[in-house]
Amino acid sequence: MIFDANLTRNEESERITFNIASRQPHCFGGIITIVDTGSPRTIISARDVYMLKIPLTGEVGKPIKGFGKGGVSCRNVNRFKFTIKSRDNKIRSIEMPVCIVDITGMSQEARDQAFQLPSIIGLDFLRSQRLKLVVDFEGGGAYFEEIDVAPKVKNAMD
Repeated sequence: MIFDANLTRNEESERITFNIASRQPHCFGGIITIVDTGSPRTIISARDVYMLKIPLTGEVGKPIKGFGKGGVSCRNVNRFKFTIKSRDNKIRSIEMPVCIVDITGMSQEARDQAFQLPSIIGLDFLRSQRLKLVVDFEGGGAYFEEIDVAPKVKNAMD
């Protein structure tokens, strides 16, 4: 299956975005994520946690680094439920560990900064779902494609 992503460009950046739909109990709604192949973890932003009213449960995780000074606190949700839609409109249900940004106890300035950070699809998503990312900068498109899981047949000459 192929899952379309969006390649967006502006004066300051190029980004690959991907839409997912939260299916957490009582927290249904869309999340526009940034595909970040430099991130080992999938992260649900403070803004999306707030908008979807995702409860701040789960153990406290390692702070998320790489955003300004210090890090942003998060909680590990071991079984976050969401769906993605394929190019041919088939729905795939996913349940995987994610980090959710936790802004409790932050100063107002830190909260304001945390609300500016996007949700991120990380390498853990690609690995767990056995997907590869294909980007066509010339054609202006991007998509995820399932990795063929068929066993390799040994050649008699090997």
